[in-house]
Amino acid sequence: MMRRRLIPLIVLSALSVMCAVTSCSAGTPLDAPPGTGKIIIDADMGELNDDAQALLLLAATADVEVLGVTTVGGNTWPEEGTAYALRQLELIGRADVPVVTGEAGTPAPRQGYRGALDRARPRSHRALAAPPYGGYAKAEPTGGSAADFIADQVRRHPGEVTVFALGPATNLARAVREHPDMVPLVRQIVVLGDDAESEEFNRWFDPAASRVVFDAPFRRRLVVPLEVAERITMGRDTYDRVVAAGDSPVARLFAAVEGPRFAADPGHRMFVWDAVAAAVFLRPEIVPDAETDAGGSTVLDIDEDRFWDLYTTRITGITRNGGEPARSPGPAR
Repeated sequence: MMRRRLIPLIVLSALSVMCAVTSCSAGTPLDAPPGTGKIIIDADMGELNDDAQALLLLAATADVEVLGVTTVGGNTWPEEGTAYALRQLELIGRADVPVVTGEAGTPAPRQGYRGALDRARPRSHRALAAPPYGGYAKAEPTGGSAADFIADQVRRHPGEVTVFALGPATNLARAVREHPDMVPLVRQIVVLGDDAESEEFNRWFDPAASRVVFDAPFRRRLVVPLEVAERITMGRDTYDRVVAAGDSPVARLFAAVEGPRFAADPGHRMFVWDAVAAAVFLRPEIVPDAETDAGGSTVLDIDEDRFWDLYTTRITGITRNGGEPARSPGPAR
């Protein structure tokens, strides 16, 4: 699992205990309708990282129409993210969804985890150091820039599109700068990481882009801060529930990527940051405490049991492996 920031598990446990004995359960629930409609996922996609899990959750939801996936530099290079997104979509029978290769910022030097910067950038989405699980997808990415794709889809569906900003804000910021007319037409943006997290990985990778996105007058923001999302990690019990669901493409993917880690270390845990953001959009009732103002809502706490019920139900329900699209097709390529 590619990690934005490493937090000792003892700290995560302490946070959970603190939440249990303080007023977390007596907060203000997130007052929002369940997430439906048209979406664009802008992400630094990995083999089975948190961005990939968010994609699987969203693509498995009948009331959500994925207009496209745009890839951005961060955890992975955009070309890597494109290869992974194309393959994940193919695995679940959603090769109809367009994938557009985006851009990468140029972050300042930093100690610790540096994501894509720790390896050479591949020359294309078919030239990775190692192919994706199961090999490269048959489908090819959609041409053009990610920023133009985002703006074009928003203009085609004014007031209907939710944009998931799950990686560094490079693509979305360019869309805001080059197509400012699209900003008031966006239904909502869902962001992992908040305006105050100057050292958070997504913000560090392109801080100027993050500033542009948070300053833009979008109708509504749904913000899931990193420190809230990272309280939730997948342990062996939940992993076993996913892989025991039957001979599905997603169960096989989990077994191939995470199985060796759990086999080597029964105490291994996976962070699921972006999957939390997707779940909050899909089922706002999993949020027992949120802060709301004119600009939108910031999540302050997550009901972990409800989250995992949603997560495992959706993930284990994905059974398609090729064939006809499971849901309404995306826009023409």
